[in-house]
Amino acid sequence: MLLTAPPTVEVRALRPDDWSAVADIYWDGMRNGLATFETELPSWEQWDAAHLPGHRLVAESFDEIVGWAALSPASKRRCYAGVVENSVYVARAAQGRGLGRQLLEALIDSARSAGIWMIQTSIFPENRASLALHERCGFRVIGIRERIAKRDGIWRDTFFLERRL
Repeated sequence: MLLTAPPTVEVRALRPDDWSAVADIYWDGMRNGLATFETELPSWEQWDAAHLPGHRLVAESFDEIVGWAALSPASKRRCYAGVVENSVYVARAAQGRGLGRQLLEALIDSARSAGIWMIQTSIFPENRASLALHERCGFRVIGIRERIAKRDGIWRDTFFLERRL
């Protein structure tokens, strides 16, 4: 049975005053060790500079931010201007209700409308939920990047996925 987001969830543009709630969700994803190589929460200014304006979304339910998604450039080189990397995070208490899919589909639509031609992402093999989400949304596994970087002093692999728009 496919779980869907409750009708009380609104996906909207992320605003600077959402940062506290977004940061809390991001921090929780950092702590569990399944979502990112990052281990320190950036400031709003750092996060803002790293993510593309116009491609930052939040899922809001009953006036509470329960998830976020954003795009960042994959490269600074001009020839890759239409290639981006996505991030999707859902609050632990809101997981399993289809919010990640709702956010990722909205992000894909946003990218397509802007003329972006490729979305890519890297996911730890242990993050089965994120892998399944991305595959349901049309991403394909390109390969495994073995021992690509260390997290907490341990070499980690990632699956590299892409979605051509």
